[in-house]
Amino acid sequence: MMDETTFSSGSMYSSGEEELLASEGLRLSRSTRWRERSRHVSYEPAMLLFCFALSLSGQSHTELTHQVMYQTCRLQGFERHDCLLVGTDATPPGVEEIEALVKPAAASVTMVIVVIKSVIPGFGALWLGAWSDRHGRKPVVVITSCGLLLTYFVHTGLNFVSSFVQLNPWYYVAAYVPFAVPGGMVVIGAAVFASLADVTNDHNRTFRMGFMKAAMLAGSLAGSFSSRYILEWTGDTTLFVIATACVLVGVIYTGLYVEDSIIPSSDSELGSSLVELFSTRSIEDIVQTASRKRARYVWWILSLVIGCLTLMELAAGYNLVEFTFTRHRFDWSLKQYSRFWAVENGLVVLANILGVWALKSLFDCIDTLVALVSIISAVVCATIKAFAVDGWQMYLATEISFLRGMEMVALLSVCAYFVPSNEIGKLYALIFSVVGLVTLTSGPAFGFIYESTVGRIPEFYNFAVAGICGGAFVMLGFLQWLVNRRNQPELLL
Repeated sequence: MMDETTFSSGSMYSSGEEELLASEGLRLSRSTRWRERSRHVSYEPAMLLFCFALSLSGQSHTELTHQVMYQTCRLQGFERHDCLLVGTDATPPGVEEIEALVKPAAASVTMVIVVIKSVIPGFGALWLGAWSDRHGRKPVVVITSCGLLLTYFVHTGLNFVSSFVQLNPWYYVAAYVPFAVPGGMVVIGAAVFASLADVTNDHNRTFRMGFMKAAMLAGSLAGSFSSRYILEWTGDTTLFVIATACVLVGVIYTGLYVEDSIIPSSDSELGSSLVELFSTRSIEDIVQTASRKRARYVWWILSLVIGCLTLMELAAGYNLVEFTFTRHRFDWSLKQYSRFWAVENGLVVLANILGVWALKSLFDCIDTLVALVSIISAVVCATIKAFAVDGWQMYLATEISFLRGMEMVALLSVCAYFVPSNEIGKLYALIFSVVGLVTLTSGPAFGFIYESTVGRIPEFYNFAVAGICGGAFVMLGFLQWLVNRRNQPELLL
């Protein structure tokens, strides 16, 4: 049996924040059943299934775009055989005029889909993130994952019906609403990591978070790898059926087997909790959390954490141009690049399990040092790639820098040290929302950089990655200086 201190957050916060925590009426469950189950049953299997489903269906984005163009073409009154050729590589001259008329309307539909998938979840995450601090992490995960399940049910139906019935392309937009409005994977990720912050301490928190991220990356990697074969052997509808089944299993697992890490106060009832979900109190809580004065540099430390993670997410936009670079420089096929991509991301999975475990357990590294090692590895990787003249050197770069990708879990763990349990959900929701919005701009930004330099220095985007990661390194150094000023010996480098 583990003692009570095992589940202490270890957070360093002021007496005023202690009073706020008590006034919220939140407490960690002290029941033996919850303690024992929380050691062995967590969200990792569900998150793996959710990420697998999203990555699996995400690979059919090209097919979705073609469906939107086809349905838009039919809605404008053009013949079926002409509409089937719109947006394909083999567009005959007679169909080019039709495509010019169809593209603007289809682009409006796809643009709204992007906004719904990428922008709206950020606002929903802020709302539900604050709500989870008062009423629990598990309800937030269940509500949002049920929205994901409904979205996949609708998408599966649309893909089946669209093969023989004309549909309004805006139905595809509506399909994303049930998942996006509650916050999507942004709020699920924030709630899951907040749950880990609740039930772990300063000794095991980073490893547990690293294992969670590894499960998510493994699901995404498996979905991307298998989607091509599923599409070739079956079809788009079958792919969505498989994705829907995975989400359904994940929802059932979460609902039946995962225990919540937050026990609301005794006067908190389900009805009033759901009513409060639609109140403005959640937004007020977010504003108060962001603007509250915090003693001993905590506000600046948290701001630097957000800034560092934002820069690292911005640097991740290179993924959208790297295949083009490898095809231009090394004449790689899509199959060759996919193999390299799998190796690179597989090493990130191992880094978040074995790397975090080794640095924390064997070398007794603090979280800021773990993040520092990860960022330095990213700089080294990008620099070697920039000077690569042969394909094997790309593999060399990713193998030398195999400790990349750990900075997120390390810095989330740092936040849990400084923020009380009744605010960690709001803070993580804010972080995941900002990171999600940056993802919208990182890909186009690197696309612009590559297109502007491909004629003279095609590898320049790698120097841009190294520079952005260098900026994150500087932020982390300043963050560590502030931590040192707090005179906390256990956090010193």
